[in-house]
Amino acid sequence: MYKPVYRITPYLLNLIDEAARLCSWIELTPLKVPWLPVLQKEARTRSAHFSTSIEGNPLTLSQVQAIARGEKTNAHHTHEREIHNYLKAMHWIEKNSGQEINEEHLLFLHKLLMEGLVPENKIACYKQKQNYVINENGIRIFTPPSPKDTPGHLRDLLAWINSSEASDLHSIMVCAIFHHRFVSIHPFSDGNGRLARTTGTFILYQREFDLHYIFNLDEFFAADRKRYYQKIQQARELDDNLTLWIEYVAEGVVYTLKNVKKRIEDLHVSSLCQISLTPRQEEALRILRDHPPLRVGELTQRLKITRSRINQLLTPLIQAGLVKKSGKSRATTYNLNV
Repeated sequence: MYKPVYRITPYLLNLIDEAARLCSWIELTPLKVPWLPVLQKEARTRSAHFSTSIEGNPLTLSQVQAIARGEKTNAHHTHEREIHNYLKAMHWIEKNSGQEINEEHLLFLHKLLMEGLVPENKIACYKQKQNYVINENGIRIFTPPSPKDTPGHLRDLLAWINSSEASDLHSIMVCAIFHHRFVSIHPFSDGNGRLARTTGTFILYQREFDLHYIFNLDEFFAADRKRYYQKIQQARELDDNLTLWIEYVAEGVVYTLKNVKKRIEDLHVSSLCQISLTPRQEEALRILRDHPPLRVGELTQRLKITRSRINQLLTPLIQAGLVKKSGKSRATTYNLNV
């Protein structure tokens, strides 16, 4: 079975403690039910954008958000397909987070991520030819295991993450260790990075690190893509000692949780009752959060609906205390009731 090499340093313990405090704050905050779909949708969308951008997808966050809303864009169909696939994978992970991660799950996730992007014989099938890790200068810097040895290495890794040893470790450490070992095995001809990052999220969800499904590390990795790749390679050059890599991932968890905390604070409203939001109401709340205050005409343009429909959408939100209406007639404006 795979045996990772690492040290638990004081710096790592401090990061894990800080992450635990932030996570507790998020879990204990009286987060109103109507906001959860908004935060969850944002998390999936941002994850799809940042993870695919690491692999070279040029779409902006606004374009990815439009795709997530079901709108048409003028983007290349391959780039749109990458986003659609990633969103499907994230939906699947949320629905199956209570299950043990096994080989069948990894193969299915690879299919979700890569369908329509690579030939059928390369979807959910381990590599048939030797692959290599190439740096930005086109220089070969790492040779993964051979196609023959790949299935055994991957099964050893899966046996480890489901072992008693891994169950005794903090979920951040298991997520980090899996991520590095998986991209080093490089089991598929394409899609290894995306699958490593989605499965890292799967591990955090499975271990109940994020009960609300509003957390992902992709934005941190994408913020400095060069450093992300350097940290992966650094561990290889240190004879696969993962100490610095685990610390780096823990830094990312703290960074991400701070951003989640800020988004919750920005979104937090005092709702007088709990209601179920329609997709259009979710979108209206998101727009009012990002562009306050707005008049009726501006909302109709952004939502692409009529003035009478705006009233139907917003009246329940006003009654629930989520939205505040000011002024009269054409001078009427809407704000979040924060």
